[in-house]
Amino acid sequence: QSEFRGTNALFLNLIGGSAAAFTVRIVRHRNQTHYAILAIAGAYFIAAVAIGLTLDLALVDIGRSALWGGLNALASVSIAMMLMPGAEQFAGVDTDSTLLEWSDLNRPLLRRLSLEAPGTYAHTIAIANLAESASNAVGANGLLARVGALYHDIGKLKKPQYFAENQAKGRNPHDKLKPTTSAAIIRNHVLEGLELADEHKLPRGVIPFIREHHGTGPISYFLEKARERDGVPANTAEFAYPGPSPQSIETAIVMLADGVEAAARVLNDPTAQKIREVVDRIVRQRLDQGQLSNAPITLAQLETIKEQFTRVLAGMYHSRIDYPAASGGINAEFGRSEAKAAGEPPNEPRTGDVPASAPAATPEQVKSR
Repeated sequence: QSEFRGTNALFLNLIGGSAAAFTVRIVRHRNQTHYAILAIAGAYFIAAVAIGLTLDLALVDIGRSALWGGLNALASVSIAMMLMPGAEQFAGVDTDSTLLEWSDLNRPLLRRLSLEAPGTYAHTIAIANLAESASNAVGANGLLARVGALYHDIGKLKKPQYFAENQAKGRNPHDKLKPTTSAAIIRNHVLEGLELADEHKLPRGVIPFIREHHGTGPISYFLEKARERDGVPANTAEFAYPGPSPQSIETAIVMLADGVEAAARVLNDPTAQKIREVVDRIVRQRLDQGQLSNAPITLAQLETIKEQFTRVLAGMYHSRIDYPAASGGINAEFGRSEAKAAGEPPNEPRTGDVPASAPAATPEQVKSR
């Protein structure tokens, strides 16, 4: 029939193919495939009616053409869903379906992180929330940012005890190491993360988050210790992360979220105003270090990102009401009174890659993880 020849066939395939391209990409769950089928079938129906009216075809012929389009929609979506995993690997493209699969917290790497490095795991979840919120607010890929944040610190699985968030009080293996050795351990969690990513076949789009979340920033704490001990180090590159600096807006957001979440933990009274000041300072530091120079991010977007960070962090650290101690409740004086009774100082928060025995740090001294 004429509707299946020449420009008519091209028109039908163009309409149906365009509908398929736009709808299949937003399918995040298998039970959503019927939306794609209906959308494609609807597109074929519209195209069949348009061609039928143009060629003055009978209603039966128009209906038959629309029916073939519906069957094509059903078959093509089913085949596409079956072939998509292999096609993604071949083309190096990560769809939302793949990213959702890797966001499952029961994935082996994330399960290991939760069990072997619980402090890093908690930090990871917090950063994922920050990064997704900020990315969505500026029109970036929030799902990609979330998944990248979940895996950005998996390299710490190699030596979790050398990172402060995983250390018990009073135990710090860095006390027995030279600053250069400590810096190498901290630095290598990026390289070891890349090794784990290759071993576990992480999606290609997630790899840059491991490589770029510190950029080429300095490992400040151990650099200062080396200067105090031996003067200016002969090779300052030993006290810097391997980089490169963030190349995308999503990896830039994760870098900022990493530093902001770490710095906010040192605040004794994390009010919204203080959190905003910390956020401003960390973002300014990264700008001054040139870490954002290769990322496609504007100053207007940075302001939106800072607003989102402040909102999310203020919600995370909001205060709660005191419950009466007489009835077994916990109030604001609980830690202080217990420590005072035992003759010990109250616990101080620790954060980032700074060792547990380090003195309390100001926000500008806290390195990103």
